[in-house]
Order: sequence, then C-alpha cells, then structure tokens
Amino acid sequence: MKRYTPIKLINYLSKEFFHCLFIVFVVFFSLSLLINFVAEMTFFKDKKIENITWIVTYLTFYKTPNSLIELSIFIFLFAGILFFTKIKKNSEINTILLSGVSKTLPIISPAIISFCLGVFIIFFISPISSNAIKLYEKTKRPYSNNSNLIVINNQGLWFMENVPEGFNIIKADKILDNNFQKIKNVTIYNLDNNFNFVKRIDSENVNIKNKNWELEGTKILQSSDSNSENKKKINFTFISTIDINDLKEYFSNSDTASFWEIANNIEILNLRGYSADELKIKFHKYLSLPIYLFGMILLSTIFTISINKDYNTLMYLFFGLIIGFILYFLNDLSIAIGLSNKLPLLISVWSPVIVIIFLCTINLLKINEN
Repeated sequence: MKRYTPIKLINYLSKEFFHCLFIVFVVFFSLSLLINFVAEMTFFKDKKIENITWIVTYLTFYKTPNSLIELSIFIFLFAGILFFTKIKKNSEINTILLSGVSKTLPIISPAIISFCLGVFIIFFISPISSNAIKLYEKTKRPYSNNSNLIVINNQGLWFMENVPEGFNIIKADKILDNNFQKIKNVTIYNLDNNFNFVKRIDSENVNIKNKNWELEGTKILQSSDSNSENKKKINFTFISTIDINDLKEYFSNSDTASFWEIANNIEILNLRGYSADELKIKFHKYLSLPIYLFGMILLSTIFTISINKDYNTLMYLFFGLIIGFILYFLNDLSIAIGLSNKLPLLISVWSPVIVIIFLCTINLLKINEN
C-alpha cells in the first residue's frame, strides 16, 4: 500500500478544508446580502427617491464585509463541522492512522490555517470593511432623519447641525464625563442659509440635557458687534437639534475603525475625555480573532470526531447551530458585564476565548490518547 508523506497529506487536508470553507462562506455571504438588502429596503420603503434599487444595492455591498467579519467565528465553526463530518464518513481518519501519522494532524492543520486567515482578516480585510462602513454611512446619511455631522479629531469635537434658519457649527475642547452631559470650552458659530456669519457664542462649560444645552460663562458676539472684549458673561440656554443619545451612538460605532486605526482613535477619544470602551472592545476582538478561529476548529471536533455515534450531515450542522447561539449569547453577556464595569474589558473579551481553548485542548488530548 502506498504510504503518504505528511506534506502530501497536509496539502490534501488543506485543500479539503478550503473547499468546505468556501461552501460555508458562500452560504453566509448570500444570507448576509439578503438580510442587509431587506433591511435597507425596509429603511427606504417610505422615502420617495429615484434609483432606490441601486442605492440599496450599494449600501448592501458596503455593509456586507463588516457583517462577514462579525460572523467569521460561525463561518469557521460550520466549515470545521463540514470538514470533519466529511473525513469521518469517508473513514479517512483510520487511513491516516494506518499511515503512521498522528490522529491530531487532520485537526491541527485546518486550525493553523484558520489562525493564519484570522491574522489576514484583521490586517488586510478590516481596513476594507471599515472604509466600506464609512462609505455606507456617508451614502445613507442624506436619507436619514438626522442630517447633522459629528466629528472628533486632534483639535476637539466638531458638530454641524442643520436648522431652519441656517447652520450651527459647534466646537468643544473636551468631554468632562463619559455620558456627554458636560463639555468644556464650547464655541458656536451661527450661519444663515447662505453661510453668512450671524453670531458667535462662547461658553466655558455646557451642561446637556437631551436637546437643551445650558451654557455657563457665556459671551455672545453678533455680526454687528465690533468688539467682544467687554462683553459680560452670562448663563444662556441653547436649543440644539443634536440629542445626547446621538453623540453616544456616534462615538460607540466602532465599525468605522480598522485594526490599524483603533489605537490612534482611542488615544484621541481619551484626550477628549471619552473612555472609548467600544473601541477598546473592538481592538481586543480583533486581537483575539485568530485564536478564536483556531478554537472554532477545535470546538467542531467535540460533536463530530469525539462522539462515537454517526449522524447525517444536517444533524451535525444542527449541533453547530445550537453551539453558535450559545457562543453568541455568552459573548454578548460577557461584553455587557464588561461595559457595566463589573468585569475588566480585557477579561470580558478574552474569557470566552480562553474557556473555549481550554476545553478544546482537553478534548484534543483525549482524541490523541484514543
């Protein structure tokens, strides 16, 4: 009987795993396109615009790369199930054992491939995904109810809001607490519809309650005033179209930052007084992704290779679906605990990964002993 060398065997296993991964990827890609397309059509159904199909199609393709990254652990989990089910039904593991190769080789090979693909995703795919999300938001913003622009950079926080009589350009130096209820050193430029200067409002501190901005230590300079030096400081109430929840939602959108940008964005947000917890979670999610994908392959062996009873492929995939729901729930629960400050963010992201790797390593050792 011809004896296969490990290199040939690894090449064969890799080819089979990539084939299974491709099948699962196509299924998840198609589902993501369908779900995103339906969601965007629902958003635009009451808006009377031309070429709605093209706009929805653009938005769908912009959003899908990020959806696939979010679903990557499930893609690799189902790919592992499909791969191990195939080699188990074809009795290829017994053939591998007869050739004198370790029983763990068909497990470790796709696991290492998954780890490498995880590194590729965070280094090269995440920039594409983040730029696509930026295009998604830029394309969709004109059709949303909130047409305000919110930006944060090294110069501070900038808001531009559309009002019936013109525009307000608002600059703030720093957030005094994480819930955006207090901001410091605020300047508001009021412009008419032709972008002509109307007045400027300078305030030392601003307390925000929904859309009511209470300005303390305020000076108001009208366009007709020539000198603001002798203006008396007053307290002033400014009614804004920007709700405090708009600010929270904007700064919690971590999908617009790629792996290469997150560290700089966290530094800028911290400088401006914001803790950037969502970005920190995103950063550690990126870091843990290769290990997570590695663990998904090991996890898929627990209810394929490790169990003695044979099921059909659909039953194995059903087991994977149950495990997927459990993983999704545990991940969200762990992160929610971290965001509530009951658990450090670092532990909240990494603990599910560590538990999975620990349990799967024990299972791998048992497989090797049998």
